[in-house]
Amino acid sequence: MEKINLNKLFNKRIYVQLNGEAINFIINLIKKSGLVLDDKVKENLYRLSKRHKISFVFLRKISYMLKIPLSYFYKHINLVTSVKNTNVGIKDPKLPFNFGTKEGARFIAAIMGDGEINNQIQVRYNNQDKKLIMLVLKSAKKIFGNVDYKIYYRKDKTYNLHFPKIIGLVMLELGLKPGYKSETNYQIPGFIFNKNKIIKSSFIRQFFNDEGNVRLKDRRIQVKQTTKINVSKEECVKNPNKYCHNVLKGIKRLFYSVGIESKINLNSHRKNKADFELSFYGKENLELFKKNIGFDLDYKNKGLNQSIKSYKFPSAPRNKRIEFAMKKFKHVDEREGFVTKYSLAKESKRSIKTAVYYLVDLKKERKITEIERPRDKKGYFLPRKYKAI
Repeated sequence: MEKINLNKLFNKRIYVQLNGEAINFIINLIKKSGLVLDDKVKENLYRLSKRHKISFVFLRKISYMLKIPLSYFYKHINLVTSVKNTNVGIKDPKLPFNFGTKEGARFIAAIMGDGEINNQIQVRYNNQDKKLIMLVLKSAKKIFGNVDYKIYYRKDKTYNLHFPKIIGLVMLELGLKPGYKSETNYQIPGFIFNKNKIIKSSFIRQFFNDEGNVRLKDRRIQVKQTTKINVSKEECVKNPNKYCHNVLKGIKRLFYSVGIESKINLNSHRKNKADFELSFYGKENLELFKKNIGFDLDYKNKGLNQSIKSYKFPSAPRNKRIEFAMKKFKHVDEREGFVTKYSLAKESKRSIKTAVYYLVDLKKERKITEIERPRDKKGYFLPRKYKAI
């Protein structure tokens, strides 16, 4: 469910304030109807006439009683809040709250990354970079409307962005849960996987802004997540995709949909917790990440560029090495009628040494066969010729 309306929050305690047009419309319609009203309804109508907040439960009752669709009221709400006695909440809400956008994907990823929903259902986002704080705030306003917020600068030199409880109540409807993420083991909302590449990339970009790490040593981008676990280390090593945090499984699916090959491994295991790591490497994967996703942080983009530039030759995805080599082999075979280590190296843009390794591997897999070991006029051996089987 990518669009959340107030009707989804019916079982939560929320309050709304209507504008004058809607209030007058309701009062006049009740006067004309001749309905017999009980004291509770009269009390709430009095509050409504004074432009005070009323519960959403009562608004639904009016909708049913006067046969006015809720969609009418959604257009005339000045304020929605979870607090009866204050006006802290969302002014001029953009109903329904649409998360099927770039901003929606970013906001969800931010809460899953450096954000949290605490046990009081308050939403917070923490980061040392104010640029990210403002990007998340901008996304929130695009989704919800004129949302109340506070930004604190803490002693640890990080910024803390606070949203009112009403935002937390909405996020729960997306499947997020309050508490420690290692225990709730949250999942990426299903609708994200059905969106276009731009929206998927927006989610990944924000999550890797928060949680991603560029490792220059081995030219790898990684992200780690901790989860509660009750199985042995050996089992986690054997089946990391089964026991890892759900968000890593989701990120891997999103990467695959934009053409990036990634892998999940166990990073560490202790008592009843385990750290799992999702990572990807190889020049093509890094270039795809740069082109389609990237970071909003300069130092991470710098590390990404350095990793890409450090490759002398493009590298095949390591978990699809054979497929990559065979694809390039077939191109040459179809064009020239045979393949040598030199023609394969040129086609795949690799070193001669790497092309030889490819030929050895393809021969072991019984995908190619040697057809000739030619000699020159002096009898010296020329490069072996191969064909696909």
